[in-house]
Amino acid sequence: MAKAKRSYYLPEKLIKAFDKECEKGGYVREKVVAASIYNFLQSPPNDRHKMFSHLDSLVSKSGR
Repeated sequence: MAKAKRSYYLPEKLIKAFDKECEKGGYVREKVVAASIYNFLQSPPNDRHKMFSHLDSLVSKSGR
């Protein structure tokens, strides 16, 4: 079964680093993503804003 394509953009460098960390820890990528989404949804609004700001800084750095 083919995986669905992403409908958003993340830098390839970020995705490779994520895959490498998952492999190093012995984690299944899909389960890590699910746990991250759950953590995001359970966090307070101020923490969500910090997460988005951090992601924005990572994405904007790689575009330079």
